[in-house]
Amino acid sequence: MTLDLYSVSVMTAAVVLIVGIIYISETLIRRDEVSGRHWSIAFLAGILTTIAYAIWAAGGGWIAVAAGNAAFVAATGFIWIGCRSYNGHRIGWAYGTVGVGMAVAFIAVVVEGPQGGDWAGVVWMYAALAVLASFGVWETARGRLAQTRTTIALAIVLVIEALYTAARALVFLLRGPDDPVFQAWFSTVPASFVTITLVINAAIVTSILRAGRAGMRGYTNLVAVDGSDRILTEPQFRATVTDVLERAEEKGIGVGVIAMRIDDLPFIAKAFGNEVGRHVAVAARDAVRRTVEPLAVIGDDGATVLWVCDTSWDASEARRQASRLATAVFEALRTVPDAVVPVVGIGVAVTHDFGYDAGALIDAADVASTRSAKTGDISVLIAEPPRSNPPASVGPDAPTSAPAES
Repeated sequence: MTLDLYSVSVMTAAVVLIVGIIYISETLIRRDEVSGRHWSIAFLAGILTTIAYAIWAAGGGWIAVAAGNAAFVAATGFIWIGCRSYNGHRIGWAYGTVGVGMAVAFIAVVVEGPQGGDWAGVVWMYAALAVLASFGVWETARGRLAQTRTTIALAIVLVIEALYTAARALVFLLRGPDDPVFQAWFSTVPASFVTITLVINAAIVTSILRAGRAGMRGYTNLVAVDGSDRILTEPQFRATVTDVLERAEEKGIGVGVIAMRIDDLPFIAKAFGNEVGRHVAVAARDAVRRTVEPLAVIGDDGATVLWVCDTSWDASEARRQASRLATAVFEALRTVPDAVVPVVGIGVAVTHDFGYDAGALIDAADVASTRSAKTGDISVLIAEPPRSNPPASVGPDAPTSAPAES
């Protein structure tokens, strides 16, 4: 059976349209977090891409090609931006990067105009797709995304996209669009099947990722719906810690971030009921608030992680604070009726080892808490500083090394 270009374009548009509508509808119903909304924009851009290409296949002209190329770049770009927001990294400059890529893809077609034919500006689009997909691969390899195995599937999707589009550009430049190799492997028809496969896989993986982040928001957010517990949301916490670190650096004061992770919370809720899961979350949050210093900054990720930011001259002092916190949380969780005590991972990162960058400090504490949770009990793990960057002293009594575990 031979498929014509128009039939394949319509088929691709139908698949992307169905998947995109389901994904976007779920986002609206769930009132998803920032990463989920960015991924929804990616699927919306994917829908616009397939519609534009379907119009082009029906004889719509070069304007449809320009719009489709720009929307295609936006789809991949917002997958990357969603990954950055999932990791809690700044996304302001990422918008600009994606915008530049879209503009380049669009203008490249406009410059060639009607004389450019069906493949006008395609190399520029391939280049933008390969670069943005590579950025996405890099983002999946760090931060919170690197802490879940589900991310491997998303990384594979982005790797395939980056390599496939780079290969399309290379073969196009060396052999041209009429070459049998290009027609067999990289023309619109085979590329459409690759697109369908990647879209379906991306939808499944990102749905699992955002469900993992949002699944327990009900328990943590219902603890104090009026905000009376003064625990900050993740964006608020990161902004506050950034301000604290800027002022602490000016005065040479050490700061530490403690990350407390309860990954078993969703499983407890499923096994013992949502109410028990909520009680576990309440007990943990209350124990943290009672134990930390009055001026400490407390935040959560809306799911299973609580952070504490407080002054700490070195890793030893931060470890003592975290140990007190671990003991208090353990005792609080033992009092929750009808629930087993979950595994709690506690990680610590200090400015003496990681400097005064809020993102680096929080991410390092998160990674340490993940490693701590794998030990199977409530333990405190000190984040190890990067070996390439020697630690900067924050005071005359700062030690040259820090213990790794207690």
